[in-house]
Amino acid sequence: MPIYKSIQLVGTSEVNWADAVKNCYLEAKKTLRGIRNIQIIESDVKVKEDIDKLIYRVRVQINFEIER
Repeated sequence: MPIYKSIQLVGTSEVNWADAVKNCYLEAKKTLRGIRNIQIIESDVKVKEDIDKLIYRVRVQINFEIER
C-alpha cells in the first residue's frame, strides 16, 4: 500500500491563479518525486494600488508518494 505525504506551498503570479499553481508545481518538482495531486486551499489577490498591479496568490497542498 502506498503512503503519501503532503506539504503546503504559496505561489504567486502577475498573470492569474492557474499560473501561480503552475509556479508551485514547477518549484516542488525540483525536489519531490511522485507528485500525485495539487489541491488549492486558498486563493487571493494582493493589490499594489500605487503601481496599479495585481498579484495572484494561491496556497496549495501538494501530495506525493513516499518512496521506500
